[in-house]
This record gives sequence, structure tokens and C-alpha cells, in this order.
Amino acid sequence: MAEKKKTTKKVAKKTTKKASKTKIKTEPDDSGIVIIDDDLTEDKEIADEERRAYLEEARSQEAGSD
Repeated sequence: MAEKKKTTKKVAKKTTKKASKTKIKTEPDDSGIVIIDDDLTEDKEIADEERRAYLEEARSQEAGSD
């Protein structure tokens, strides 16, 4: 009796990774708000100057009404 040799084919599975096309959007492209942080010291100086002028005006009106 002749023995038959079993031949088995091993087929390698090809696993192809799909490229992740899901893009997470955290912010819309055009939010409509633009923040520019240039030189805030000038803004503070202007605000302080306006505040001083307001207080000076209020004091002069107070002194005039007495």
C-alpha cells in the first residue's frame, strides 16, 4: 500500500488596513470671530485715561452743584 502524502496549501491572509478617512472637526472653518492680540498696553492706557477724564468731570460737576 502506498501512502498518499497530504499536501496542504497555506494561504496567507492579506490584511489590508483601510486608511482612516474620518476627520474629527473641532472647529468649523469659518467661525466668524477673529481675535487679534497685538498690543494690549495701549488699550489699557486709553481706558485709564478715559476713566480719569470721567472721574474728573464727575468731580467738577459735584463741586459746581454745591
